[in-house]
Amino acid sequence: MISLKNSKLKGIAGLLFLISILLRVISIPHSNPDMAAYNLLWYQTLFQKGIGEALATNFSNYTPPYTYFLALATFSHGFIPPLTAIKLIPICFDLLGAFFIFKIVKLKYDQADMPYLAGAVYFTAPTVILNSAYWGQADSLYTSLLLVCLYFAMVEKSFPAILAFGLAFSIKAQAVFFLPFLAVLAIRKRIPWLYFGIIPLVYLAAVMPVVMLGRPLLDALFIYTQQADTYTVLSRNAPNFYILFPREWYSAGLIPGIAAAIGFIVYWISSTAKSKTKLDHRYIILIAFISTSLVPFLLPKMHDRYFYPADVLSIVLAFFQPSLWFIPVMYQIISTLAISNFLFGTSSSIVIIGFILNTIAIAVMIRTQRITEERGAAKQKISSALSWLAAFLIPVILFGISLNILLTPAYIRFEYAMPHIPADEYGFSKSERFQWAAQTMDYLTNGKQTRTLSRLEFENGTPVFSNYEITLVDQIKSSLRKAFSFREISLGMLFILGVFAWAGDWAAKFVNGVKRGGWLTIGSAGILGIALITLKGIQPQFDLQSTDTLLRLFPIRLWQDAFLWMMIGIFGSSSLLILFSTKVKSRIGIQK
Repeated sequence: MISLKNSKLKGIAGLLFLISILLRVISIPHSNPDMAAYNLLWYQTLFQKGIGEALATNFSNYTPPYTYFLALATFSHGFIPPLTAIKLIPICFDLLGAFFIFKIVKLKYDQADMPYLAGAVYFTAPTVILNSAYWGQADSLYTSLLLVCLYFAMVEKSFPAILAFGLAFSIKAQAVFFLPFLAVLAIRKRIPWLYFGIIPLVYLAAVMPVVMLGRPLLDALFIYTQQADTYTVLSRNAPNFYILFPREWYSAGLIPGIAAAIGFIVYWISSTAKSKTKLDHRYIILIAFISTSLVPFLLPKMHDRYFYPADVLSIVLAFFQPSLWFIPVMYQIISTLAISNFLFGTSSSIVIIGFILNTIAIAVMIRTQRITEERGAAKQKISSALSWLAAFLIPVILFGISLNILLTPAYIRFEYAMPHIPADEYGFSKSERFQWAAQTMDYLTNGKQTRTLSRLEFENGTPVFSNYEITLVDQIKSSLRKAFSFREISLGMLFILGVFAWAGDWAAKFVNGVKRGGWLTIGSAGILGIALITLKGIQPQFDLQSTDTLLRLFPIRLWQDAFLWMMIGIFGSSSLLILFSTKVKSRIGIQK
């Protein structure tokens, strides 16, 4: 990975360490809403009530082990500011993580200085500094213990490995991202199944101090179930597929999302455990990293910080597989994009970029695993089913794109310029007509509330739209939002299928699926057109008068043109997609 002589590596590592210390000193004074609303209040509760009295109550939504460290921090009250004392907790665990990264990398570079560089790179990583020193989060606590677990698993010491995992889980539930990796080791007889019984015992031991102080046992044991109900969103700025889902789809998407995630994770565990690949250090780190990146990628209800273990393990991975140097770089970008919404107030839409990069990174790693294990393409039945899924997504995407193009001021201006569009017989000039129509179109495609329309007035002060018209437009907007959400989700799913088709070596079937999707779109458009022509005498019943603004802005002829242009666009785009798929197929020599 680095061609410099060993004598220079320690110097670079030392410089990075000094830079990281400086960045932490600069970061520590910065507070944030999380710190003000939670950590600082917990600190004050412990200090003012007394440690014993406070720990006996449910004053924090974190597990007891974190509050023990917070209680220790209160002993510094008077000579270390509370904010600094709180942030020193994860910073100390950063040092623990750096130490075990040093030990892990030393397993490969025993006589070299590369382990010092590995520890320093981790300690200077932007997401590590932002998480611990700037934000003051506790992710380094459980992640450093996962590194301890990984180290002992690599040196075949199962008991301390599971013990470290149990401690990690007792601090944060997100430690379960490591569980598929441990399951693979257990199936391959590197870890005795009996040792997994240590995990609940460690958790029980971790909560017993607060129980002995008076906190109810069940309250302490089930803190994770209370945390799970805190937020009702499928993605809290996590760079995974669920960032594409609207908030109101939480109830509909939660159970299917969890079921699908469990299915894929079980499949990954099963296929990985069946591999005959030697469990050497390089392979162990590879599957450990995939475990920590794949699980939060597949699960709903993930948060922006939940790829932190993947950020850290990607650094270790790059030192064992230098050709994958770009993976830790990608994860620094992915996680920084995710957390920047909370820390720096950036638009949540940039998390979608993180999702795209995350999908690519995980696909690269799945492909790397497949090549390492010398496995062939994905199973016939699975790839065929996914190919058909891609086919069914294409019509949703093409219909959605065509619809979106028609809902633009540019289309309205084009239509008003056509000679067959009748002029407004009640007095709107062409410019006035375009002004109000453009604002209506803008309302249909943005996130503004109904009051935006109710505030629109003519020069004489009368409302542009009646209450009934506003209600009707709002209903149309709600339907369009659902249609656009389906389109975005379908685009996301098609993208995932495409990159994983490359990773799993079933690109042939994916291309065929896309081609089928083009034909399905043409067929669907034809059926819709025939249905509308057949039912043209049936008109939707709207309580609108010819003098109402909506009909004056959007006459029936405009809607007829819109349908015609939509069909032309759909047939054209579908035909191009079919031609493109055929050319791709012939170019890469894919046989149907």
